[in-house]
Amino acid sequence: MDDDEKTRYRAAFFTAVDRFDLYLLFFERSMELLAPTGTLSFVTPEKFEYVDSAAPLRELLSADDVHVEAIEHIDENAFADLVTFPCVTTVRRANRGETRILLRSGETHTTLLPQGGESWAANVRGIDTGEIETGVTLGAVTTRISAGVATGADACFVMSRDDVPPQLDPDWIRPTVSGRQLNTNDGPYTDSVLVCPYHDDGSLPGEDELGAFGEWATLHRNRLEDRSCVEGGKPWYSWHENPPMEDLLRPKIVFKDIAREPRFWAEQEGSVVPKHSVYYLVPKSGVPFESLLEYLNGPEARRWMNAHCQRAANGFIRLQSRVLRDLPVPKEWIETYQTTL
Repeated sequence: MDDDEKTRYRAAFFTAVDRFDLYLLFFERSMELLAPTGTLSFVTPEKFEYVDSAAPLRELLSADDVHVEAIEHIDENAFADLVTFPCVTTVRRANRGETRILLRSGETHTTLLPQGGESWAANVRGIDTGEIETGVTLGAVTTRISAGVATGADACFVMSRDDVPPQLDPDWIRPTVSGRQLNTNDGPYTDSVLVCPYHDDGSLPGEDELGAFGEWATLHRNRLEDRSCVEGGKPWYSWHENPPMEDLLRPKIVFKDIAREPRFWAEQEGSVVPKHSVYYLVPKSGVPFESLLEYLNGPEARRWMNAHCQRAANGFIRLQSRVLRDLPVPKEWIETYQTTL
């Protein structure tokens, strides 16, 4: 879609919000056209069950005069050569009632889908997490939950510590870790490093301050200038994103962005700058670090994540920050944090 199309659709469709998919608009228009005794059946991605951009569609489909009769999840390999998670949704004009769910495992159950646009994931997957709801979320006890840094040129900036050019001062070097290394090393400490042009406060020095880093970076200047971030006007030696160094250089908990089973590791030295395939969270002052780590690796948090996180291929899940911020945590942690303040 070009910008004109997006603008036109946003003006015409209730469901055209954020980074919307076209199939959401087909759902909306078809619901408008559906006869009083008609049936709508669509094959679409399952993402509309839980992504934020589909909240308006979920609101429409959970109205009192709409009955989502069934959602049948099809094998993820149903469309050859495409990574997709399809489902067949059948909708009727009738009083709202329970929906029959068929999962890819072959299990079936019925559920009353939530109203108002909230995620359907836990209901669809048949996982009850109501008993761990505390009214306090992970977002309330952390200062940041975010993906690691994106340099836009890891082939230049990332290397083994043994391969660091001798002319580079240690002040330009930061330890780093990738998602693959988290598993291989069973933690965030590796022999990989980032050549990092940023100060501890996140500021980027001027070109006349680069010294030995500038001499090294000049050898890769053609490659570094051939990045979209530089085309947007950023200095040629900067990273794709400005790193929040003051958070990155604090004790934190790190985890893979995509995992079969969620797992979290401590990085208490506050020295490792994670790559983009690694997410990290920084607890607020007064929140017990070890207790938080144990909780995240425990059965209750894992069950909640399996209920709410977006699916990825081969049974993996995506641990996205916008979802994890809603993870319930023990209520006493926010009280400890407030006491510390």
